Amino acid sequence: MKKRKRYEKLLDIKKQKKQQAKERRHAKAVAEGRDLEEERRLQLEREKSGEGKKRREEEWNKRMESAKTSFRVCIDCGFESLMTFKEINSLANQIRYCYAANKRSNNPVYISVSSLNESGTAFQQLSKVEGFPDQWKPRGFSCSSESLKNMHDMKNLVYLTSDSEKTLEHLDDSKTYVIGGIVDRNRLKGTTIEKANEIGIETAKLPIDEYLKLVATKVLTVNHVFEILLKYRELGNDWKKALMEVLPQRKDITEVEREN
Repeated sequence: MKKRKRYEKLLDIKKQKKQQAKERRHAKAVAEGRDLEEERRLQLEREKSGEGKKRREEEWNKRMESAKTSFRVCIDCGFESLMTFKEINSLANQIRYCYAANKRSNNPVYISVSSLNESGTAFQQLSKVEGFPDQWKPRGFSCSSESLKNMHDMKNLVYLTSDSEKTLEHLDDSKTYVIGGIVDRNRLKGTTIEKANEIGIETAKLPIDEYLKLVATKVLTVNHVFEILLKYRELGNDWKKALMEVLPQRKDITEVEREN
């Protein structure tokens, strides 16, 4: 009961913040002297004519051109049996965040999700999202119940895990980088590298220690790892800038002094 009340309270806070943000945008538009009724009328006309949708499709296709020759990302959901319902629900949300970040990016990539069984909790939670998975697929997204090694060519895979001895220096556009779909990495420490070693996949870790000192945990969410990869390419292959932009401030980040 306490958990439910806490959850409902968080939902109320989220709704309040959303309403406050909407009011701030409205106040800003009024202050700028914009004709909101005219803007809304033009928007409805574009929606009715299909002009807006056509323009968005053209913009997306143009941005996806670079994805054809870029690295790819796979989220491995083969750990569902090891996680609680709450953890799996969190993972489903993190996959949503990855998809949303990719849609917003100027340099989107192809995302795949392996071991996403339709009877599983993660798939069921994602199915509550309008448009999943059919409307996601034209946006560089794919998912399958197939295992990681059956869905991809293993020689092109690099499993990203903080337990790897190899540090990722740059992103190879011929590779697919795998992010383990695990939420509580402290409780399941070593699980991803054990799997990678078992099926014979190359591993690497993000170069966090080379650029930053984290006072808090180094454990990152699936979407944080994904966004760091996107930002690395978007910011001119600069790990430091990518890490600083993506990682939350609560991790008490300080920069590492590097010798020239």
